[in-house]
Amino acid sequence: MQRSLFERLREKASQKKIPLVCHFDLTYQCNLKCVHCYVAREERPELTTSEIKDILDQLAEVGTLYLILSGGEIFIREDFFEIAEYARRLHFALKLMTNGTLIDEEVADRVAALYPDLVSISIYSTTPEIHDGITLVPGSLVRTIGAAKMLRERAVKLRIGDVLIRQNINDYQKVYQLAQSIGASFQGDPRVTPRNNGDPFPLRFQVNEDDLFRVWADPIFSAQPGYEPEGLRSHGDGGDILCGAAHMSFYVSPYGDIYPCVQFPILCGNLRNDFFEEIWYHSLQMLKVRSTSPSRLPICSKCSLVEYCRTCPGLAYLEEGDFRAPSKTACMEARIIRNIKEGG
Repeated sequence: MQRSLFERLREKASQKKIPLVCHFDLTYQCNLKCVHCYVAREERPELTTSEIKDILDQLAEVGTLYLILSGGEIFIREDFFEIAEYARRLHFALKLMTNGTLIDEEVADRVAALYPDLVSISIYSTTPEIHDGITLVPGSLVRTIGAAKMLRERAVKLRIGDVLIRQNINDYQKVYQLAQSIGASFQGDPRVTPRNNGDPFPLRFQVNEDDLFRVWADPIFSAQPGYEPEGLRSHGDGGDILCGAAHMSFYVSPYGDIYPCVQFPILCGNLRNDFFEEIWYHSLQMLKVRSTSPSRLPICSKCSLVEYCRTCPGLAYLEEGDFRAPSKTACMEARIIRNIKEGG
């Protein structure tokens, strides 16, 4: 199978340790209260407009190309378009992640004018009682679907994202059909993570093994990117790495904190105190993550499920306090994927 341009760039960036992809949460403020949300807000001032622009200048200088702007809810920031338009002038490829509820015709026009690579909107069910029961805001489904249609009317490339939890596990096919009907792609994922401060509260909504088997066996999911496990083995030209975190991708919090990944909360530095280049190339925490290869994992490297595993060091860190340990969630998924592939 021919590899995409992004896959080839990712491998080269991993090999040369170029920080190609940045996930930047502009704010942790949100107008929804989704029960499974990973965000744990702190009593610290979030980055100002000028601070964010300075960070974007630094990222452009070191070779970052793909910029994911997320939250919280990005459109809560009154300066969102000032930031996004500045990022486009620096030639970042933009991906926007939003719940869509604050998008009206004017906002949709301005989003389209950014020519984003992708806008991702979360829809958890086509039934208002279920979707709104997850967001805890009545009327949110109607506003989100309206936003999705407005963006598609403007030919914006759109993806409908669906986190599968106990409340909506039987609704994903209808969400998939909705995405198909408006010309959007669909990506669903049953992986729920603890909050970024380690609070396991969201895990209570995780689906059981029977439901996971049903999901991974469904052609809707087997055809989407990320279904095929990479396993703990060499990642092409990128070398023997756990994942892209700290090798070619990283996360910036609304407070300027730098982490290997949004789901990997090992603090590597803060951009209010240090330059990004210094953190990326010299942070002891970043170097520790970067120096750990799959073949050196004490348990996972010897596991019989290696070839079926969607390994995630960040999830292992959140669950076990050690990114080199097995993740219970990843292990469960690997068992299920093995059984599916073996016809179990």
